[in-house]
Amino acid sequence: MSRPKTGVNFVLPLLPPVAKVLARYLRYGRPPHTPTRHVFVQMKVPFGAFTASSAVRHILIKHASIAGIQAPYLGSHVLRHSNAAQQLDIGTTARVLSDLLGHRDPESVSAYVRIATQSLREVSLPVPR
Repeated sequence: MSRPKTGVNFVLPLLPPVAKVLARYLRYGRPPHTPTRHVFVQMKVPFGAFTASSAVRHILIKHASIAGIQAPYLGSHVLRHSNAAQQLDIGTTARVLSDLLGHRDPESVSAYVRIATQSLREVSLPVPR
């Protein structure tokens, strides 16, 4: 895979449960004879790759609405930020997270720290009375 912002190629491991679901999607979830090698495609003719991140946003809004979730903004960056915060919460180091997210500077993950609430709770000091 190549990072869109930097053009740097990278490989990540695929967990077995994710691989199983992805294989099922590729066999049964995609329209037959899809003319693109992109993994996720439009489900309407033409069955091509998504042309903009707004497609992801529309899918998120649709499913969030069905689930009763309301947020001022839903989009692919919300997924990126929430995943980054969760990675910090489970103890992923800033260097590893920076590599996963494709940042050149490990300090770039500081933007995610402010939403990593579990980690913030663990380092907070008690409020004096």
